[in-house]
Amino acid sequence: MSTKLRIRIKKLIDPELDLKLDYGELVRLSILIRFKTESGWSKLYEAIIDTGAHTSVIPRYIWEGIYAEEKANHFVQGIVPKEECSLPVKVSIISGVLFDDELDHTNEVEFYAFCAIDDRVPLILGFKDLLETFAIHFDIKSGVAYLEE
Repeated sequence: MSTKLRIRIKKLIDPELDLKLDYGELVRLSILIRFKTESGWSKLYEAIIDTGAHTSVIPRYIWEGIYAEEKANHFVQGIVPKEECSLPVKVSIISGVLFDDELDHTNEVEFYAFCAIDDRVPLILGFKDLLETFAIHFDIKSGVAYLEE
């Protein structure tokens, strides 16, 4: 039997961009996640589903409270490939369970994540060992998005 979790579809407006031109709505997909801790499980966090992210990114305020098996120091860069635009991270193996708003959930998944040395990054779910293990469907036009195990 498969598990199907509804993904949140949020439509946002960038106020600065909207002042410059009528850019319209932006779409963000998200889902809830709970991480394994030393004594059980963390609270639920809302995480961005980023189909362009090869690896998940976890801000410091979250990963400091969860069980993270550190493997290496590294860095991540965005679209600006300059050293001053890079973000130091700890490449770690963590475990989590994904939830939808009805609290239906996946099985526990162990995956690599970039644990940021900063809090100024969003919680992002990427493909490496996580999103690649699920079928992901989104049809923004019809308002339907789900993840299936």
